[in-house]
Formats: sequence, C-alpha cells, structure tokens
Amino acid sequence: MFLSCVTSQKEIKNTNAPTVIVGTIHVPTAKINADSIYTILNRFKPDIILVEAEATIFEKENTFKSTFDGMDSNEFQGIIKYQKENPAVEIKPAELENRNKIREQLGIYAEAGFVFSEVDRIKEEGKLSDAEKAISTDFDNYWDSATHVSKQDLKSINATKSDSIISHLMQFQYHKVGTIINQHSEFTHKKIKGSNGDSLSYKDYYTKWAHFEGKIRNEGIAKNVLKYRKQHPDKKILLLVGFKHRSLIKHFLEKQIQLQEYYD
Repeated sequence: MFLSCVTSQKEIKNTNAPTVIVGTIHVPTAKINADSIYTILNRFKPDIILVEAEATIFEKENTFKSTFDGMDSNEFQGIIKYQKENPAVEIKPAELENRNKIREQLGIYAEAGFVFSEVDRIKEEGKLSDAEKAISTDFDNYWDSATHVSKQDLKSINATKSDSIISHLMQFQYHKVGTIINQHSEFTHKKIKGSNGDSLSYKDYYTKWAHFEGKIRNEGIAKNVLKYRKQHPDKKILLLVGFKHRSLIKHFLEKQIQLQEYYD
C-alpha cells in the first residue's frame, strides 16, 4: 500500500540521508552505457538502489532473476556490476505494481503514437486553428529538444535545463495536445482496438493514456520512493528511472522530501 503523503511528510522531512533521482537512457548511446551507471553508483555509494521495474524481476530479496525483460539495459547491467563489488547494497522495485495489468484494464498500450500522428495529419490538411497549430509546433519542438537531450551525458541529462525541457514536453504531451483532440471530431470517430479487446475512440484512448502515463504511473513511482524513504530514514537512496519520468517524479517528491543531485 502506498503511504499517505500527508501523514508521512513531517516524519520523512526529518531525515538527513540523501535521496537522488537519476534520469537515464535505457539503451547504450555514444555517451551513456552501463559503465556510466556504474560510475554514478560507485561515486554516490547508495545503500538502496530503486529501479524502474516491478517485483516480478526479482528471484528473491535484492537478487534479480537470471533473465528478465530489459535486463540488458544500461541500468541493470550497471547495477549488476556494482552489486558484485558491493554485495550489501539493497535493490528494490519502484515501478507502479501491476502496471501492465492496469493498462490492460484501461484498454491502453504503453504508447499513443497513432493519436499524435492523427494530430499531424489534420494539421497538414489545414484543419487546425492558429492557436492549435502553435501547440502542435511547440510540441514538436520540445520533442526534438528532448531527443537532443537524450544524446548527452548523464550529468547534462540530469541538469536543470534538461529538466525544464522535459517538463514542458510532458505538459504538451499529456495536456495541451489534449485541447486539440477535444476540439476535432476525427478523434471521436476514429477507433482502435484496445489492449483489452474493446473498441476505443482516439479521444477516449488519449484521455485514459495521458492520465495513466502522465499522472498515475509517475506518482506511483514517486510514492514508492517515499515508502522506502520512510522505511529507511538513515539510508542513502538512489532511483534510476527513464529520463522523461524524472521531472514529474521530482515535482511530486520535492513537495515532501529534500532531493539532491548525484553530482553535488
């Protein structure tokens, strides 16, 4: 059960142990790989490493299964290397439990690219107002900027400037593009077969997807961080999470606990 933010806030704030959120890139790039993650872990020396995964990837407490989906990612390979040298480190799941089951119940998938492609299509057909075109253009520009961020090193990805870019991108992706979708009948008439087999309009799909991916999932991860912080007030905690999640999780946590950067 996720802990109550209200009842735990004062208690958690009293800790002096650092909490760090590291935004990562899952697959190797020219500037980031498993050794990059290992280097951060070796520098910060966390007592607890939180991962963007559910408990199903663990064979037992603090021990990954011999094989699992995503195990070749930068994060997991970096953790495995670090754990060999630091066997006392604790590794815990921070992902919203039953994430994929919840998606299936809602009828959504992990992505909504087809909805954004439809926005592009009606834009090309001249069906957007000037204000809507501005939203679409800004969204595309922030997406391009985020792609540029993803090609940088970890310190740059976790910098304030990058957080600002991703925060703006998330506002457009999960909210402002929705104002276009709500105003055009194409998104009501077009349908998709949802992950549960039911038919969903593009509009309904986007609404459910944006609420779950933009709010429920990120807040779920953040609440799990709070849970571990409450359970271990004197331990150094480091969360490894995809870089596009970082700004939303930080925004939620900053209201309740003090965060620091791994490079401070």
